[in-house]
Amino acid sequence: MIGLLLLYLVVGSGRVLGQGGTGRESTAPSKKKTSTKKTPTKKTTRATTSGSKSMPTSSSNLPRTQTNKAGIEFVLIPAGSFMMGSAFVNDVIDNRGANERPVHQVTISEAFYLGKYEITQAQWQAVMGNNPSYFKGCGGNCPVEEVSWDDAQNFINKLNESNDGLRYRLPSEAEWEYACRAGTTGEYYAVNVDDIGWYFYNSGQKTHIVGGKQPNAFGLYDMSGNVFEWCGDRYHPNYDGAPNDGSTWLSGGHVLKAVARGGGFHMDKVTLRSAYRAGWERDSPNNLNGFRVVAVVRTN
Repeated sequence: MIGLLLLYLVVGSGRVLGQGGTGRESTAPSKKKTSTKKTPTKKTTRATTSGSKSMPTSSSNLPRTQTNKAGIEFVLIPAGSFMMGSAFVNDVIDNRGANERPVHQVTISEAFYLGKYEITQAQWQAVMGNNPSYFKGCGGNCPVEEVSWDDAQNFINKLNESNDGLRYRLPSEAEWEYACRAGTTGEYYAVNVDDIGWYFYNSGQKTHIVGGKQPNAFGLYDMSGNVFEWCGDRYHPNYDGAPNDGSTWLSGGHVLKAVARGGGFHMDKVTLRSAYRAGWERDSPNNLNGFRVVAVVRTN
């Protein structure tokens, strides 16, 4: 009951009263040194997926992964179709169950790169020269938070100024859910949610180093839990009139609110569902909000 009451208060207010970061400061990722010595290959155990799975294929000749100059790792997400949204209703907790309906088919016609991890404090520091995070004690490998939607756009503008051959942006809400589901159709992309996400009952009420849980079938980490992730779309109360091509929905809706996805460390398990969506004031940062970035290859 305590977790449910906290969730109601958090969603209703749009702010989070988390605890300060504690523990030993972890260091930012270091560059890997080239070595000729062969090392044993470590197998990655992935979470058991939930629901039926039909993995799309990609005809793209792009490499499966990329890392840019800022050290952000990207995974290629193949083109494909999926059913977006959910008929799930939990009005006791959320009082907005209808905002995930109607369930509708979305077709994403082109592959795109999405950040393998949430943007970290160290990456933000390297690009922006500061660290706005509430949980600084978590360390450089933890997700940056206390960033508004507008702050995230400023970070992306800085990346685009590098002219490194990629064009950066926030994912559309449809792209985010498609990437999160990674071919699954259940409420979660794994049977055991504790295997994939940090949330109220296992986080200790703080953020954690990115990549600490198991990835989804696309190789993306922390799509559920840790911090909410900004999308490019305006927030709409439901999917009536939503685009079916995966594009960012910028018409209508709440002009001052943007979509946030994925749930977070201070939230109930229900918010870690693949279809869960929230609308946050785009100019109001809090310690639940972070983001990850889309990259597409520039054509000019």
